[in-house]
Amino acid sequence: MLDTGSAGTVLAAEKVSTIGSHYEAEDGVHPIHGIGGVEFAFAKRIERLSVGELRAHDFEIEVGAMDYGFDIDGFVGMDFLVHVGAVVNLAGLEIQPPPADGSTHR
Repeated sequence: MLDTGSAGTVLAAEKVSTIGSHYEAEDGVHPIHGIGGVEFAFAKRIERLSVGELRAHDFEIEVGAMDYGFDIDGFVGMDFLVHVGAVVNLAGLEIQPPPADGSTHR
């Protein structure tokens, strides 16, 4: 889920474990706050995170239980969108890579 109201990118622990990434003692556990309240998550640096054409390398995510009563794999937050220079096209309901010419409009 794209969440422009979320500062960070949070992925479900259940999904992250399928790629072999698990909590380790050096991973800090801390609270994350949202509309649904507070949950605890741990930070994990991953080799790559891709959303369509957008790719971040050596990127830190938060990993939490995400037990909200409905099936969700995670939230892509503003940290990722800013890092990759994403353009959020609300009219087309899509995210796009930044323009090749560096302009701010498409």
